[in-house]
This record gives sequence, C-alpha cells and structure tokens, in this order.
Amino acid sequence: MLIPRNDCYGPGTRTLWFCLFAVAVLLWVYPPAVQAGGVADEVCAACHDEISEAFALTPHGRYLSERPGLAEYSCETCHGSAVGHVEEGDPELIINPAKQDQFGSQMCLTCHDDAQFDDWSFAHHNAADLNCASCHTVHGGTTGGMKKSGPDLCYDCHTDVRTASLMPSHHPVAEGKMSCQDCHNPHGGQTQMTLNSTSRELCFSCHADIEGPFVYEHAPVNEDCMICHTPHGSVADNLLKQTEPALCLNCHPMHFHANVPGWDGAFATPQTPERAGVSTPDGWKRGMLTKCTQCHTEVHGSDHPSQAASTAGNALTR
Repeated sequence: MLIPRNDCYGPGTRTLWFCLFAVAVLLWVYPPAVQAGGVADEVCAACHDEISEAFALTPHGRYLSERPGLAEYSCETCHGSAVGHVEEGDPELIINPAKQDQFGSQMCLTCHDDAQFDDWSFAHHNAADLNCASCHTVHGGTTGGMKKSGPDLCYDCHTDVRTASLMPSHHPVAEGKMSCQDCHNPHGGQTQMTLNSTSRELCFSCHADIEGPFVYEHAPVNEDCMICHTPHGSVADNLLKQTEPALCLNCHPMHFHANVPGWDGAFATPQTPERAGVSTPDGWKRGMLTKCTQCHTEVHGSDHPSQAASTAGNALTR
C-alpha cells in the first residue's frame, strides 16, 4: 500500500517524530545501562563504607553527584555492572581498572579526553605498562588525586633521579620551589619535556639571561644545554657534568698556558719582593689548568670583544 507523501508529515506523524526525538534525548541523558537497574551506590557502601565516604569528597564524587541518573549509580560508572559481584561476592566479577595494567587507562580516557592526554598512547609511562591508577587514586588522595604529594611519587620509580637530586648542585625540587611537572609531562608529548619544548627552550623559560642571541656565541648553547649540564643534580657546580677544566677539554685542546715551561728555584716579584715563592716545572700547569671560567667568564655568549686576545670576542672573556 502506498502512502501519499503528505501523510508522512501530517499532524499525527509529526507527533510521532517528536516522541522519537524525545526518547532519543532521554536515552542520551539517562544511559539505559544505568537506568536498567544495576547496583546502587548504597549497596556498595554497605561493604566499602570507607571508600564510599572518601569518594564523595573527591572531584569525581562531586561531579557524578550532580548528574541525574548517575548520582545513585556512580560506582558502576567506572566499575561496570556489579550485579554478579554482589550476588556471588567474587571480586573477579567486577571491573577493577587499577588491576588492568595499561588497559585500565582507557576507562579514564573516556572522560579525560582533552588535549593533554592526546599522546598518552605513545607515552613512556604507557609503554611501561602503567595506567592512571599507578599514580592517581579516584577514591581519595592528595590534590589532583595523586597517591603521594610532591616528587615522592616520581621517586618511587625514578630512584636514580632521587639520588641525583641529593647532589650538592641541584634544582630546588627538594626545597619545594619546583616540581617534576615543571619540566616533564607524565602523560606524554612530542618530547620528554613539557609544553612540547626542546630541552634548550625549556631551560630558557627560566634562564632567559643566557638565551641570547649574542654577537659571539658558544656553539653548545645553540645546540643543547645538556651537552654541558645535567638537569637533576651533579657534584660539580652549576649542574655541570664534570668539573673544570675536564669538561672544557672534552671539546677544546689544552690551553696554550699549559705549554709554558716552568723552572726550579726561588723567586721574588720586583714590585712586591716580600711575595716570594718557589717555582716548579709544573707550576704553570697547576696554575692555569684550574677553572677555565676564571678568564672565560661569559661561557654562554658575549657581545663584547675580548681584551688582549687575538680571537676577538670568541674567547668569551667579557
């Protein structure tokens, strides 16, 4: 039987289309899996009372409590249907995202889908079979749902970094003036640093005075700060990988002063005879191979020609 086209848009048909649209909206606002009568939160709280009380004070708990249709079934939002778990009392019959290795993160990413988590699939933490529950807890914890505050959480795995942070020269993480997240993005990114920066750009975000550009530049500064520095801690001053002059001699030949021969015997300076001493064949070497920065003070770059130096400003002495 053919129905005239006009009948598809008659008063009765428009009412039917409106009802179907209303049902679709209701199904979207009130998911049928929740409304189909799962296990209410009060049933979960009968056994997990401490967890239930703590969860109500968390951002997740407050968020779900304000959502119609989810407030009474917030536990099942993440743990799935608890019917079998309640009937059998078997913990294997309910989803526990914390025990699902890296796949447990997919539950969190269904809601936490903003830009900062776009690269989680390629993150080092994800590749190490960690999931969100390795660092976060949704049932309580510190600010941000972290299991521990400050760098202590990171140090649980990165023990080598903790050791470096106790070196004499270190960034002020232990003093509470910095955190690991100031430089690193634990959720992944284009680089291991935050803000998708290279290590050089990240360093300059704090150390802007050595960024340049300079008329006379030191090549490693334009390439990578990590050529000379180590970020987490060092025995040498200023987070240098080695003490001077050993660090400089990795790239530069031995200074010309080291080739000046010494001589044995006592001496006295003409202007101050009281300042006498004893010269040894290795005296110049000991005196001139101490710290290169005693003369080359502007190691990051300079805008001024060097005094009494044939290399113009490349000697970086001023």
